[in-house]
Amino acid sequence: MANYKENYKEFVENLASEGRDELFFNSGPINAAFVMSRIFKYSEKTVKIFCGNFNNTVLNDEEYLKYLEAFLKRGKLKILVEEELPGGPGKIFRILDKYKDKVELYHTSYRVNGGKDKRIHFMIGDDKMLRLETGNDDYTAQVNFGNTEDAKIFTDIFDDLLQKSKAKEKALVFA
Repeated sequence: MANYKENYKEFVENLASEGRDELFFNSGPINAAFVMSRIFKYSEKTVKIFCGNFNNTVLNDEEYLKYLEAFLKRGKLKILVEEELPGGPGKIFRILDKYKDKVELYHTSYRVNGGKDKRIHFMIGDDKMLRLETGNDDYTAQVNFGNTEDAKIFTDIFDDLLQKSKAKEKALVFA
C-alpha cells in the first residue's frame, strides 16, 4: 500500500509541476489534500475555492496547510463556503487570519449542481488548474493541472457566485 501511495504522489507531482493538460481522478481525503496542496504549490497569483464547509480532514492536513501558507505569501485566495464556519480556532483559521489582506472569504447560499441534485465543489489555481469534486462524501473528483478551457468555465461560475454573494452576504471573519 505504501508503494501505491508513493507512486500516486509522484504521478500527481509530475502532472502538477509540468502543468500538464491530462485528466485524472482522485478520491479520499488524503489524496484530495495532496492534490489541493499541489494547486497551492504551483499557483502563482490566485486560487479560488467553492466548498461546503471547513469541517473536514483535508483542512487539517499538514501538507495542505504548509502549501496554503506558502501560497499566501505570493498570491490571493478567494473562498466561497456553503455552510456557516465552525466555532473555535483551527490551524487553517490561524493561517487565513495571518494573511487576511490576501484572503476573501464569503458565505454563500448558492449551490452548484452537477445533475440529479448532486452538489459539486471545486478549486481553481491560476485559471488553469482545476479539481472538480463530484462526490462530497468520499471526495471523488476529476483533476487537470493544465486545461484552461475547463478552468475558465468554473472561474466564470465562481466569479458570478462571488459577485452575487458579496451583494447578499457579508465577509466572514476567521479570528
